[in-house]
Amino acid sequence: MAKLTFSESLNRKVRAGGWSDQKVSTFSEVHRAIDERQWSDAADLARYFVEEAEVCWKLYRQWTGALESYLLDHGVSNEDLDSLRSHLADVTRLPDGSAFVPEVEWESLHGLTAQVVQACEKADGESAHHLMDQARETWRRTHDRDVDRIYGYTSEVSTRLGEDAILDMWQTILGPWFESRYQMFDIDTFKWDESLDVLMYVTFEAMRGHLVGPERTGDIGFEEFDDRYVLSFDPCGSGGRTVQGDEIEGTGPRMEAPYNWKVSEEPHDWNHFTPGVCLYCAHCIVLTEQMPMDRFGYPVRVIDPPVYTEGNVERQQCRWTMYKDPTLVPEEVYERAGRTKPKSFGSAANGGEQVFIGTIQVPVKE
Repeated sequence: MAKLTFSESLNRKVRAGGWSDQKVSTFSEVHRAIDERQWSDAADLARYFVEEAEVCWKLYRQWTGALESYLLDHGVSNEDLDSLRSHLADVTRLPDGSAFVPEVEWESLHGLTAQVVQACEKADGESAHHLMDQARETWRRTHDRDVDRIYGYTSEVSTRLGEDAILDMWQTILGPWFESRYQMFDIDTFKWDESLDVLMYVTFEAMRGHLVGPERTGDIGFEEFDDRYVLSFDPCGSGGRTVQGDEIEGTGPRMEAPYNWKVSEEPHDWNHFTPGVCLYCAHCIVLTEQMPMDRFGYPVRVIDPPVYTEGNVERQQCRWTMYKDPTLVPEEVYERAGRTKPKSFGSAANGGEQVFIGTIQVPVKE
């Protein structure tokens, strides 16, 4: 059963265990702890479930503001932005038809989690199970509607400014994130084995927070090979659900009615020259492939996203690959990102500004 431990590298509590342990959702581990009557562990894991969710919650608050600013900075009027907000509010109503108010749902998640902790303190397993299910469902519907709103904004950028604006949009939004967090993956700054451990952990943690998987519990596919680790999501809770549709609520891909949001229609380096990669998925390619290639000479993660094709009902997984030696990433990975594999690696070798941050730390609350 999962337990929490303090990580010196991350400077906070994390889930203990190896990578095969990390693939199991925290939601599942809460239920397991309740079944085993490990009440203190169940309560700790329930609180940690919210900490995982909070990474996504805060990110989407930031992105929403940044996307609105991008639209305003590129000629969209305040009146048009208000109209877009109204439309997004209409298509992201809760299943009962009521308005989705993110802050209300977020407070509800905290309240339900507090009740899970109280039930554990009373050794009331039945109530703890039920309340944890409610907490997960509250987070799922909150997370997914945040993603829908993000996608609605990115679609508007494509509609008004053209597909060529998508790269500039993501570079503008993700630039500060890359500068503040990704220097830890520069081999001129840190040993890669240390960086890889951090990269793997925060990847598992983030995708559990996104509630990946067919039942949307946060369970992750995981394989280890001699040269790489591969994580798979069926679906990813963000881009994958956007392309595939929401099986839990019975709604279709966001490229179809009533949403009718744009998907990439032309080949670009930010969609691996593959039309049909969704505009949300493009941010993973920009942030974890292109930006690190340009700064360090290698990608931090290699992304294989799902592809939307009208009428296609086949299930698709998103796959993320992290190489044990980043200098051994195959040439074809660079080519599909519009790059050429360099002969030397690290920021200093590739003309980037070397940034030393002293110790590997990834603040969970920013």
